[in-house]
Amino acid sequence: MRRTLTLMFVVATAMLSFLGVATADAAAPARPTAAPGWTVTPTKDVSIQALSCGGGNLCVWPVTDGSSSRCSWSNADNDWRNAPVVCSWSSSRGVKAAFNNGTSSTFEGVCLYRGANQNPSTFEIFLYQGESATNSSGVILRSHKWVRVGVPC
Repeated sequence: MRRTLTLMFVVATAMLSFLGVATADAAAPARPTAAPGWTVTPTKDVSIQALSCGGGNLCVWPVTDGSSSRCSWSNADNDWRNAPVVCSWSSSRGVKAAFNNGTSSTFEGVCLYRGANQNPSTFEIFLYQGESATNSSGVILRSHKWVRVGVPC
């Protein structure tokens, strides 16, 4: 009887250890850390309603309240100062508000960069779909790309 109980204990312990491994592997990847100065607002916050941005787009503004000079994209852009979409003020004014109004089932977030060509060394901030962010100082940004969760910016 003692031998049977010991065997059952060993088997149960082994099974629990497999469950622990499965749970650890399924954990969500860490969110990329935004540069200092950004305040990210989750989807459920009503302040997002002030930022008008078409469905499926990333929108940025040189003002925190989204009241003027919006630039928007539905695709990635290697350089906001050149085609296909030019953000006229992006070389002289910093981004003070951004909103990821993306709707893709493929890309859950967007990475924004200070430099052209989505250079990882110039990463500035990551936003999940439905999130907005403000930075009262404003940061000159120049490119962005849509990403799946877990893909590094």
